Amino acid sequence: MIKRTSIYLIGLIITALGVALIIRSPFGTGPWDTVGVGMSQHFGWTIGTWTIITQGVLIFITAVIEQARPRMEAALVVVVRSWFLDIWFYFVLVHVSFPSSLLGQGIVFIVGMTCVGVGIGIYIEAKFPNSPIDELMVAISVRFKLRLNPARRLLELTGMFIGFIIGGPVGVGTVIIALVLGNIIQLSNRWMKQVLSRFTMATDVQ
Repeated sequence: MIKRTSIYLIGLIITALGVALIIRSPFGTGPWDTVGVGMSQHFGWTIGTWTIITQGVLIFITAVIEQARPRMEAALVVVVRSWFLDIWFYFVLVHVSFPSSLLGQGIVFIVGMTCVGVGIGIYIEAKFPNSPIDELMVAISVRFKLRLNPARRLLELTGMFIGFIIGGPVGVGTVIIALVLGNIIQLSNRWMKQVLSRFTMATDVQ
């Protein structure tokens, strides 16, 4: 349980850092983060708060696809991740001087996107409740027999469209994330499975 909890929290912290870095870059935020940022800009409250509200809706969409009860425990992960997001964005990164050059900003964006993909790939392997969007990704993957990559891509494109409608920061980075993030998650998750498998084998030998 301690190992799983550690994996879970590490993944969430890395994911939240990645989201905060992407928001700080000028290239546009992640597709679903455009919704939270757009709502925050229009109605106040923190980005994390709006993330909790918008992803809460996804819990019920997932329930419809799975034809099962809403997994309210999935709200736990988005609440925790949103807390970490607000901490990174409003209390930590606000004191960091980010580069003004296009190259430097591009590096910040790439690091952020990589952190998001790696973090998600790590924490979903902890077998704790996934975030609502990740639960929906898995539900679509299972229901329609898709790999995680295309399932995630479909979700990201949907979030990008909604974010654009409400005036969120949709940009070229948003499109890149929508097309690439699924690949990073898949590679990261595959790597995490191998690490855990080796760790389990080493433990069994001992």
